[in-house]
Amino acid sequence: MSEPLRELPIWRYRQGRVKETPDHIIVEEPLEIRIAGEPFQMLMRLPGLEKELALGFLFTEGIVHDLSEVITIHFCGTATDPLLPPNVVDVMLTETAAQRRSRRHLEVSYSSCGLCAKEAVAEIRRNVAPVESHLTIAPDRLLALMARLPSIQDVFQATGGAHAVALASPDGKVFLSAEDLGRHNAMDKVIGRALWEKRNFADMVALLSGRISFEMALKAARAGLPILAAVSAPTTMAIELAQRLNLTLVGFARTDSLNVYTYPERLGMG
Repeated sequence: MSEPLRELPIWRYRQGRVKETPDHIIVEEPLEIRIAGEPFQMLMRLPGLEKELALGFLFTEGIVHDLSEVITIHFCGTATDPLLPPNVVDVMLTETAAQRRSRRHLEVSYSSCGLCAKEAVAEIRRNVAPVESHLTIAPDRLLALMARLPSIQDVFQATGGAHAVALASPDGKVFLSAEDLGRHNAMDKVIGRALWEKRNFADMVALLSGRISFEMALKAARAGLPILAAVSAPTTMAIELAQRLNLTLVGFARTDSLNVYTYPERLGMG
């Protein structure tokens, strides 16, 4: 498996002086997800947790609804260039999940760059079920969980170029995390980990190192996560979607303060 960091020479300018020095650079590599051997999706990602990333992606895309719909999942190197690292995850699905994958070609899809049409938003809102959860957490407890996020951001500390997502139980005894180049991949990786471990998403909160976009709120809702908290702000579309899907959004969760944008009762407010 490739390392997530690579040391390369850079030229650093500080206070009028130039110095050549080595620096740690985050590694970006392609990962192809195949379904029954057929190409399905190409993701640019940070090496590591490849099977979890593929599983989480298929889950948050609505193709896989449960781990039981995955027959096999293999991470293998099938690139024609032998110098390239392993970069393929091949997934065998049950017939039901495979049919959802086929229908996906007939629907409007979205990418990490944003939704392509208003019709896609309307389609998602119609087809995604609201979150069902009785989970509550005190604001200070949620802030304590957020305070743990920097401790798992090793790649970010070394490069400044990674996002992190964690899923945690309110008492902090369960704390799953992942880093990646983008928030979407980090979310899919950690959701894939939780799915693999057969965790109950309804009993966990999601913690995010960046902002909350429509896509991040959608991934959380599709997984059944009741609370999505971030160190930065949500967008208007994220708030509108969360309101519709019974998802609590928390932004600017830092040190001793936070903002709640939807369903504040889960944090004992409202």
